[in-house]
Amino acid sequence: MDSKVGTQERSNLLDQSEISAYLSAFGDKQVCIRDALLLPSVDKVYALLDVNLRSMWEATRGLRKGLPTSKTALKHLSKEAEKCSIRAQEKFIRALPFPRQSTELTKAQIEMGFSVPTITSWLGILELGCSNPAVLNYWKDKLYALSDLSGQVIRSLPNVRDRLKVYDSSEVVAQLGCPVSRQSFSDQLANLTDDELAHSKPLAQLLAADALAALLRLAAWLTAETQVASWEVEVQEGTQNVICAAWAIPNWCPTTQSWSNPMQTALERLAALAGSTKKRPGPVTYLGKLWAAHDGMEAESRIRLLRNWVQHKGGRPSFQMLHDLVTICFDFHIKERDDLPTDVIPAYWEGACMLRFAETMSVIIRDLQRAGWPRELVTSVMDVYATEYRTARDLMGKPIEN
Repeated sequence: MDSKVGTQERSNLLDQSEISAYLSAFGDKQVCIRDALLLPSVDKVYALLDVNLRSMWEATRGLRKGLPTSKTALKHLSKEAEKCSIRAQEKFIRALPFPRQSTELTKAQIEMGFSVPTITSWLGILELGCSNPAVLNYWKDKLYALSDLSGQVIRSLPNVRDRLKVYDSSEVVAQLGCPVSRQSFSDQLANLTDDELAHSKPLAQLLAADALAALLRLAAWLTAETQVASWEVEVQEGTQNVICAAWAIPNWCPTTQSWSNPMQTALERLAALAGSTKKRPGPVTYLGKLWAAHDGMEAESRIRLLRNWVQHKGGRPSFQMLHDLVTICFDFHIKERDDLPTDVIPAYWEGACMLRFAETMSVIIRDLQRAGWPRELVTSVMDVYATEYRTARDLMGKPIEN
């Protein structure tokens, strides 16, 4: 690690004396734990992405020396933590990175008698994981607004209707939520009785649409940051004005009257990357044979596996399998592109993350259709990705020029 980067990271984290002061000042205070509005918890997002927490922790531990083992972490982050001694709990806490700005938000919450862990967790992830300052600058004030809305404003109101009105009129909800939800939300509040509000399926869909839109906006920022971070390669490849991963967002086809399957699209793109130039065989067969030849397996087994991924059969693919397929395709692409500089190393992990994103979006669009979401609502949710991506690129100083 570059010494300058290392110094910068250390300054973003509390040192042990600061952790001691924090634990001493707030360790025994009684606070009310509040659920976050709009943004789902990090754990729920991991589940949505089918991320194995143990594997994620061990991968992080490989990058951040000194973290406890995954076994210890999962024990302290589960209900079993109640059985751990105070000394063991403090030892575990002290081994964790304390992002400075996330801790400051936690302090501000506790001073007001509540805690919204979901909001502080997202702030911490952005603080530790994003190198472009525009990301944190954009999201920090919005997370503070959500903290106030979730922990204090909503809870001060006496009934569900008043709380829903304040939620719907909130500036941060308008900024991060689903555009179509706003008018529909107002209609629901005007037409439903108090009893109906608590059991309204359309209202529940609007709230879920807001949450999904907020996640897609966050995904757009993280993807845009990755693109800007590899700007020289993007320019060399001529992809600097491309909205990365836009192909992974489901879109409605008026001709077929159906939504696209992002996993099918992902395999088509991988097949083309790996040299496929014909309509026959299709991407599933082409990639299955390529993968099988690489691993010395029967082609039919790999073809069947890929077909199951597209059709959502047999469970979701593991990240390792996605990574293996991406690696094979990327390696083939690099060998075929003699004009590429020899020092260009394909981003296998990032490619596998994009494939997981596409696979997740294919699951989401399937589930939204099964749940009977109105097409206009789904379209509005999906459209926020491209819009937010352009905003992110603008604020990072690299606007899309088309």
